[in-house]
Amino acid sequence: MKLTTCALAFACVLAHLGLVQAVCCRASLTLSYAVANGNCADAGGRLGSNGCTITICADGKAQQGTYCGRGSCNIFGCNCDNGCITGDWKNSFLQRNLWLRPRVTEEKWNT
Repeated sequence: MKLTTCALAFACVLAHLGLVQAVCCRASLTLSYAVANGNCADAGGRLGSNGCTITICADGKAQQGTYCGRGSCNIFGCNCDNGCITGDWKNSFLQRNLWLRPRVTEEKWNT
């Protein structure tokens, strides 16, 4: 009887785990860009061999740390305190830096 109860409890836990999904904030976007005014650093990026580059989160700001969570995340980039940073990715970056007149030349998603 005890073995049956343990097996049933274990099956319930496994079934529950299949339904639970952690929100992960691993996605980021690396942009290559050029600016008409100022320099790469003014937009938070750095100058590389192919022009300016920056890795951003959804709010258009440079990624700080490993993941795009609003707070600390576990080692897998999930269960971030206060969820993931939200926004419109490239458009957020462009809007934040209008005065630089940035022109995105390449974009690469990181997951």
